[in-house]
Amino acid sequence: MPELSNNWLKCYEQLAELSCKLQDATLLEQWQSILNLCRDINTQLQQLTDEHFGASVAQLALNIPNHPITTQRAIKSWVLLTLLCRLKHWPNPRRDTLGICVLLASCARPAGKMPVALSVAQQLKHLKMGGVLTTVLAGSYHQLQKRQAWQVHHDSPLLTLALDLAAQLQPTTAEAIALEDVLAVRISETQSEFELEQLGQLAQLAPALYLCGRVAQDPLARFWLLCQRDGEGYQALPFWPEQQRLGEQLSYRALDELTIQAPATLPPNTWLDKVQLAPITHYATPTPSSLLQHSILPKLSHHNIDAQLALLEQQPIIVQFLLDNASESNRKQTTIHRLRHALAIFGQTQLPLAVARAEIAHYLQLQGSNQHAWLQQLQQCLHYALLLVGKHLPHGLHEQQAGLIAACCSAPLWHHPSLQAVPLSKTHQHQLLVGQLCQQYLLEPVRSQRFTAALLQHYQQHTWAEAALRQYQTSAPDTTVSSTTQLAFVLRVSWQLTFSVFCYPSAQQSTHELLQRAASILSLPEANLSYWQQAMLECSALYYPLP
Repeated sequence: MPELSNNWLKCYEQLAELSCKLQDATLLEQWQSILNLCRDINTQLQQLTDEHFGASVAQLALNIPNHPITTQRAIKSWVLLTLLCRLKHWPNPRRDTLGICVLLASCARPAGKMPVALSVAQQLKHLKMGGVLTTVLAGSYHQLQKRQAWQVHHDSPLLTLALDLAAQLQPTTAEAIALEDVLAVRISETQSEFELEQLGQLAQLAPALYLCGRVAQDPLARFWLLCQRDGEGYQALPFWPEQQRLGEQLSYRALDELTIQAPATLPPNTWLDKVQLAPITHYATPTPSSLLQHSILPKLSHHNIDAQLALLEQQPIIVQFLLDNASESNRKQTTIHRLRHALAIFGQTQLPLAVARAEIAHYLQLQGSNQHAWLQQLQQCLHYALLLVGKHLPHGLHEQQAGLIAACCSAPLWHHPSLQAVPLSKTHQHQLLVGQLCQQYLLEPVRSQRFTAALLQHYQQHTWAEAALRQYQTSAPDTTVSSTTQLAFVLRVSWQLTFSVFCYPSAQQSTHELLQRAASILSLPEANLSYWQQAMLECSALYYPLP
């Protein structure tokens, strides 16, 4: 038997083993063994998908004989979840967490009316193990728990959707349902914007998503297994359903002459090698060093708009960020569609700052953080705070410069090691944990402050880079206040005002005390915290993002 089909059969067998282990697991050692097995299976499935994408997608269209329903559902839910993660370009750790969770939730046997995922989470919680896996599982089926999406882990609703779709694809009867039929019913019945967005992303892979590995009948009542898209038709293998036998020679079949059949009962075999489907483009998660290394800012010509256009047009995502920025920052607040118009709005002085902001925005987007929306709004709030406080500096602070400084100062939070595992509703000592973690991380001299300083240095904000390193240092009261000290106070006060809004009321007292100190150093018109908070809340662009 060829290696590909053999590897798929091994995965099915390992999932059956996992199902047996889950049935009897009660002890800590048993669950540790189960989690290790889940990680191994997930790794093997990811490797199989990397090596032969079409064979993975084909699992959605098959009934595998001599394997239990739970095992087949596990594979189908895993494939669906993997497709969504890859379409979203999520980083591997986030993708693997969901992959392990879906295997656990699919292979365990139901106990009573509680969804299996919640039952598994309950057992892991009791044993105080699983970490983020337990959190994701515990947040599944949040509507049954009478909880809102923002009260659970960000990825739990996606896990729920994959489990539900797999249950509909592979009902308790032996017959599998076609994916296009399942999605059509789901789209027509759901009222959830979240579900519609996910199903819309899956539909990007159509029609290959629905036809890969499907059996079709021609006008002469002959059956064919569809393997490879070829123009308006498919390269297909002859198939005899009664004997579950396949031919070995591919031949072209026009799609409009074929009638697509229900998913066939067929074991993984040599035909899997012949199923071809273009893989989803994978973007490697960029690192801070790659951001600086591949920056286009040093190549940006000065005062040569044609050369600037030629360079920027090679970066369509950067262009879109620039257009969005120009639309928000022009006086009439009109939508800007042309790059040349955007460059005219920025002007030659502010253009490098706008390009730098676009680069960082793209970099942060590619981090695939499940807290991206919350962190992005935190950054926007910091941007506005910098504008409010920075206008009291001797030379003021321009909007583009404030936006760049806010982006550089908040960028380290996208790398926070614990932030990914925390639901927005999670509290500690009656305060939101997400905000507390962010505040603590800003004090990190290496992972946070030096990263911020390196970004500011790269984007020619040298004095601000020095200020970023000094913002949490205390100076003697009688010392002369330098310009760097002033900027350090601007950064710290801006952060505290941001947290006083985002982490109310935990940041109230510390912010009030800092304003008292900063009032004289920065010649602020008012040291009253309520005055500044009210000024922050007057910005219509600020809101608290919830899923």
